[in-house]
Amino acid sequence: MNSSVQISILGREYSFRSQESEDQVQRVVRFIEEKLAETGAGMSVDTRDLTVLTLLNLAGQHLQLLDQKKQDLEGRDSRLEQLVEHLERAVSNNSGC
Repeated sequence: MNSSVQISILGREYSFRSQESEDQVQRVVRFIEEKLAETGAGMSVDTRDLTVLTLLNLAGQHLQLLDQKKQDLEGRDSRLEQLVEHLERAVSNNSGC
């Protein structure tokens, strides 16, 4: 169910419809505000530049997580293949008993 949501980020009000709960939307807003504050700490940049820098940081972190997840899955697949080969050898060695 879509519900109307109103939020404020960097002093600007936004209204939109969302399928997420109000709590989840507010959680996302807090996250965004924290990231904007982290990026802008000690800097004197305008809102648009701050937003772009924050988006670049978040996109970089997101892509790193995707790469890490891919590597983890590939490593897991490789370990599973090795385990299957080991089990197949063990079964074939014991089949002559």
